[in-house]
Amino acid sequence: MKKIALLNLGGTITSVADPKTGKLQSGTLTGKQLIEQCHLGDLGIDLEIKDIKSIPSPEMKCSDILDIKKAIEETLKENVGGIVLTHGTDTMEETSYMLDLLLSTEVPVVLTGSQRSAKDLGFDGAPNIRDAIIVASDEMSRKRGVLVVFNQEVFCAKRVIKTNSAGLGGFSDPVSGPMGAVYGAKVKYFYEYTPDKAIKILDEPLTNKVYLIKMTLDYPIEMLETLLNTDVNGLVVEGFGVGAVVPGVQDVLEKYVNKNIPVILVSKCHTGGVWKVYGSKGAAVQLEKVGCILDEGYLQGPKARLKLIAMLNSEYKDSIRENWNR
Repeated sequence: MKKIALLNLGGTITSVADPKTGKLQSGTLTGKQLIEQCHLGDLGIDLEIKDIKSIPSPEMKCSDILDIKKAIEETLKENVGGIVLTHGTDTMEETSYMLDLLLSTEVPVVLTGSQRSAKDLGFDGAPNIRDAIIVASDEMSRKRGVLVVFNQEVFCAKRVIKTNSAGLGGFSDPVSGPMGAVYGAKVKYFYEYTPDKAIKILDEPLTNKVYLIKMTLDYPIEMLETLLNTDVNGLVVEGFGVGAVVPGVQDVLEKYVNKNIPVILVSKCHTGGVWKVYGSKGAAVQLEKVGCILDEGYLQGPKARLKLIAMLNSEYKDSIRENWNR
């Protein structure tokens, strides 16, 4: 009988409506109460339940993710065959990726949650937990990094994004599609996947002074100029298309680089990534010339920010340019 650990972190999946206001209150249900609805008797697993934190996911901080990482590492010492984490959906894509960056284990670590609360008709939390446990207990899930399981689909943490604010199919992978799917009590994988090498954190607490900006038509540069005069540690820019910014922004980004502040360029498009195609001012070719780092991994802006945070607090802090696309 395989031992699986469920680490409860709160979110909509643990929420119940306040009888006075009718609004959801996160963290109302314990992990044990959640499991009572999941019909796990046929899976033949030994389930250990731990209530680690109870945090609405918009309140999640880098320090919380480090705490979760440590809880996972302590649980791994118990020789579990897999770990499932319940988590709010709003920042699940970010927490899962940060854990994917920091953890070094072959054991499946799977995040799941729900779009509906436990008392709603059609509560999706119970089947999502069951599916996540099925994935975590399957040998084919090993060595795939951190996974997200939602609405019967399996996603890699690096690519998954929340694409629907309230619908049951809340998550997708625009680049590669779902890695697998759960049918009945089995998971079927569609392709192989090898996660990136883990980043070892050397300095705590993690800086959160890494800012994300998104290019829009006629973008004003004043905010970037002001930000430059603060204690900013890094900048991620979501550029137009294959990686372009408003021409005036290039001049400001060069100032960041000259102050040894790393600037990462990603595309704000869901697929396609950054390419050196155009030669005009503000295009990726010119941004690279002034010292910006072009992402080659199709990362979305929020995940590029987390990767930069991790690298700034690691052995790579003085060699981010050389190791960003490793």
